[in-house]
Amino acid sequence: MPGAGSGPGGGSASGSGGGSGGGPATGPGAGTGGAAVGGGWAARWQAVLDELGASAAREVARGGALARRGAVDQLTIATGEVAGVVAEDRLDPRAVTITWPPPDDAAWARATVALADQLRFTAALLEGDLPDDADEVLAAAGVPLLPAAAVLTPKCDGEECEGWCRHAVAAHVAVATRIDREPALLLRLRGRSGDELLSALRTEPADAEHPSGALRFPGAFDVANGDLDAIALHPMPVDDPASLFRHLGEPPGVSDDRALAGIIERAAAGAWRLAAGDGAEAADEELLLAELRAQRVATAAALAGALGRDEHAVQVQLDELYEQGTVLRTGSGERARYRAAAS
Repeated sequence: MPGAGSGPGGGSASGSGGGSGGGPATGPGAGTGGAAVGGGWAARWQAVLDELGASAAREVARGGALARRGAVDQLTIATGEVAGVVAEDRLDPRAVTITWPPPDDAAWARATVALADQLRFTAALLEGDLPDDADEVLAAAGVPLLPAAAVLTPKCDGEECEGWCRHAVAAHVAVATRIDREPALLLRLRGRSGDELLSALRTEPADAEHPSGALRFPGAFDVANGDLDAIALHPMPVDDPASLFRHLGEPPGVSDDRALAGIIERAAAGAWRLAAGDGAEAADEELLLAELRAQRVATAAALAGALGRDEHAVQVQLDELYEQGTVLRTGSGERARYRAAAS
């Protein structure tokens, strides 16, 4: 396992995926250590065994073989501890624990602030997943998700066993396979279930230096005391309406997000015009332009039918927008066709 998580922080981790409560995650050995470890989080977890050196190579090889054949059973992942039973044969199963002291509440508080400023973490947790760089972000706050060998304490009840015996190695490899399916189990191991962390992220405001901080209204609702008319709001136009959209990261399946950012910016401009008092005229114009973009090319009659508005009124508004350069027109009269100008 990489050394990025070499600190001893931690807390309880989440159960299955991002959602189950704060209890330990358990599972049978078959299907846990029985398959080869995949990539990503699993490979990074298992890589800690590489730090044990040549002297442990024989035990690592034997432990990996035990895990692959499904010898690990009753595997439990709880706050600061992994536990399981490893059976080389049915007559002599060995109880194994691997402990890793969890981080304190102060470290988790810092970690929550760091995650709250990047909305993609919340989105990933809702899917029971973790972004690949979660360990880097959390480790910087004192909550590494990936340990170094030095901070793990393996114990086996076999009389001849000490330290990283083959049974402890088998349990460690079995955990890697579980993590491959449920990366959020790392959170449970470190002290927070997926539900607990999601709840904390929903209540934690984003960093004040980030543009999303502009959404706060410090003190306004305390002053109101329930009387909405007493709330003093002073809206200001946003410098970059699409900043939060970009903050989420690249949308899946979209190679160029500029068009989506443009839609957000146009919507924000329309919302500001309404807030500034331009009223129904601005709203009608924005709806007309939105429908025109949806249809790509349309006549006044087609737009009026889609919007449920008077055709003549739509025709007049389109002609005004044409004069402003907001829409383009081909033809004339009833056959005139319109499309939105590129923004």
